[in-house]
Amino acid sequence: MKHASTLSAAVALGLLASSAAFAQQAPAPAPWRGDFWGYIGASAGESKFRTECGRTITQFECDQKDTAWKVYAGGKFNPILGMEIGYTDFGKIKASGGDTKAWAVPVSLTAGTPLGERFGVFGKVGGLYGRTDVSASLESLVETGHKSGWGWTYGVGATFAITPALQLRAEWERYKLDFAGGRDDVDMLSGGLQVRF
Repeated sequence: MKHASTLSAAVALGLLASSAAFAQQAPAPAPWRGDFWGYIGASAGESKFRTECGRTITQFECDQKDTAWKVYAGGKFNPILGMEIGYTDFGKIKASGGDTKAWAVPVSLTAGTPLGERFGVFGKVGGLYGRTDVSASLESLVETGHKSGWGWTYGVGATFAITPALQLRAEWERYKLDFAGGRDDVDMLSGGLQVRF
């Protein structure tokens, strides 16, 4: 009986000690906390609007690619999972006698892992709010107008650490956006610099 009492007391003390240690631990990082955000970055590259180009009408210029750029900030929930928010400008293309511009504000969940001391790889998936603007001199051949709405995005990329605080970043992304004529994809291939703090 005495042995059982001693064992119970030891278990109770162990539980108290573990609960006290747990209470002293810092809460997990969260986006609404100032200590969550751990990096910012900027990238530039090429966008490709995956839209019909009207190639049967040869008198119209067909250019589905343009220079694109983005800025972003992100943080980590733990060493693998994180979140990222940014602004992406896809530039302007010409198709079927019209001009198309687009931008988006994506919010993505990220998952990544280091490959050695300097390299890392990651993937991401999330939602976005985007806006597109299609204008044309001959409106009968292409549907024109502004379109805003929610869509989704995903991508993959890699980083290389130049210093502990400065990284090179390359990635491919796909964005699903609403256009005046329907929903289409826009791809982006980019490279840039990322600063960790």
